[in-house]
Amino acid sequence: MNAASTALRVSKRDRYLLYSVFAIVLVAAPHVMPDNYWLRIYSMTGLYVMLALGLNVVAGFAGLLDMAYVAFFGLGGYIFALLSSNQFNIHFPFPLTLPLAAFLTMGVGFALGSTSMRLKGDYLAIVTLAFAQIFKLLLLNLDRPVNITGGVNGIFNLDPINLFGFRIISPIAYSYLMWIAGLLVIIGCFRLKNSRYGRGWEAIREDELAAEAMGVNTAWMKLKAFACGACIAGATGALFASFQDSVFPNNFDFPQLVIVYCMVILGGLGNILGVVIGAILLSILPEFLREYGAYRMMSYGLILILLMALRPQGIMGEIGFLAKRMKRPDKGEAGVLKASTELYYEPKERPEHTGKRFSKGDRLILELKEVSQNFGGVLAVNSLSFQLLEREILSIIGPNGAGKTTVFNLISGIYPPTSGAILFEGKSISGLKPHQVVGAGIARTFQNLRLFSNMTVLDNAKVSQFCRTRSGPLSILLHLPFHKREEAQTDRRIKEVLALFGTRLTGYRLEQKAIFLSYANRRRLEIARAMSTEAKVLLLDEPTAGMNPQETIEMTDFIKALRDALGYTIIVIEHKLNVVRTISDRVIALDYGRKITEGSYDQVANNEEVIHAYLGRKRR
Repeated sequence: MNAASTALRVSKRDRYLLYSVFAIVLVAAPHVMPDNYWLRIYSMTGLYVMLALGLNVVAGFAGLLDMAYVAFFGLGGYIFALLSSNQFNIHFPFPLTLPLAAFLTMGVGFALGSTSMRLKGDYLAIVTLAFAQIFKLLLLNLDRPVNITGGVNGIFNLDPINLFGFRIISPIAYSYLMWIAGLLVIIGCFRLKNSRYGRGWEAIREDELAAEAMGVNTAWMKLKAFACGACIAGATGALFASFQDSVFPNNFDFPQLVIVYCMVILGGLGNILGVVIGAILLSILPEFLREYGAYRMMSYGLILILLMALRPQGIMGEIGFLAKRMKRPDKGEAGVLKASTELYYEPKERPEHTGKRFSKGDRLILELKEVSQNFGGVLAVNSLSFQLLEREILSIIGPNGAGKTTVFNLISGIYPPTSGAILFEGKSISGLKPHQVVGAGIARTFQNLRLFSNMTVLDNAKVSQFCRTRSGPLSILLHLPFHKREEAQTDRRIKEVLALFGTRLTGYRLEQKAIFLSYANRRRLEIARAMSTEAKVLLLDEPTAGMNPQETIEMTDFIKALRDALGYTIIVIEHKLNVVRTISDRVIALDYGRKITEGSYDQVANNEEVIHAYLGRKRR
């Protein structure tokens, strides 16, 4: 057994120990509470844990500023009250009312999300905050001419919970119910986070454009985050209504939203255990400060400020004993970095030949026909036409501002062409969304690195399998065999791709965040991420930019080997002409969005217009 696996096993043991202690505390706590008041606080803490985790799905996982979250909490509570009281003499059983409250609230969340998903940041916050305010006004005023919500008096005397013949009435029974529901939400959140859904949401939070360009249907996934958060809030609202035996409009006002957001931020966005601890602390802390009277809220705010100042990454951010520990091969036993350049310039960085050598084919795979792109009167691409053959390496060169990256943006679906047509394998892809283009078989890298910086190397590449996997929320939450099989296949495929880059992207680096990689390794990871989409055509935008001469030589050999050993078709944008000369089957030169010439490297390099475009003068 090697050191890495031993460290990993210890890490798992630590986690299981933590979970066991947590479970024992939850079971024993109701019986050691000094009185019913603290037992109520204990039950409310379980509710806040669920609320905070639901908001964490929306704001922490997907990075959406949802200010309507407390309205979903209230909607679930009022639906439960309307279906379990004398308000309309509807007395549905609890096993039916709870899922109805959750799923009806989820439907409202989905509807709200579908009308506002094109908005971002402050604009999304304004729209969702407006929804929350409208909801509060409806609660206050829908007591006439037909009394629906009870107005300021709310709805009370709800039916007690009856679960399969067991009536839940006592405070202890309610505390167990709240925390069992809380544990189910915690487990569900962990399963979502470690699935294709979790990776897709995290990619959207990190860089929405890059996520779309890696095959994530960002609009659909944001809708699902909204709906998932609303579902958890609705179920929590139903439990709260039953626990309180009533619902009132002031139970669901803006201060409640602020408290839940504080729990998520204090725990660390996206960090499930951190959010749980943040919810527990902020649920109990005000009660300990209650004896200070007028200074209570001042002290509460000061403690929050200090905690967030000291731990801006959240309470549980980067806790060592909870992280996987793997031995770094570039460090000695004392933890000092080795000086050997063999760690950084290894000759193995190229795909190995499998016995079959690929070469340029005759089949047309990609074609641009008179494609133009107009940005408010600026013609970035002017009637561009070219063809790309299967397993060909085509380089596009030209001075800055020539329109090279715009061509990639047109092919990859970031911009729809103003005119003309783009055909891939004989079918039009003009106007397709970036994730649809990736699904068809075209993937790209970016001129300026667009990695998901706070995701690991392994997860960065796994995001690219989103469009090749199909596990749904039910399969993920229930951990069905289909989901487990897909995850195993994804893990195997991604590690095979990363292995092509040697130790630069494997070993301990699999669990290293992308932000901590060297610049050259980040470039390599972008290419690995594009390859992991299982694309047929790779669009590489300045793949050697920022690399030193040794790294440039290695990357040049690697790009050639992608075609020769793996059969990729490649378009490269590159400023280093020695790279272009080495890898290219054909070269296209652009200037001001117009194709100057096309042909072999020597033909293009000696063209008078090309020399004039690069040097600003004709060759003498």
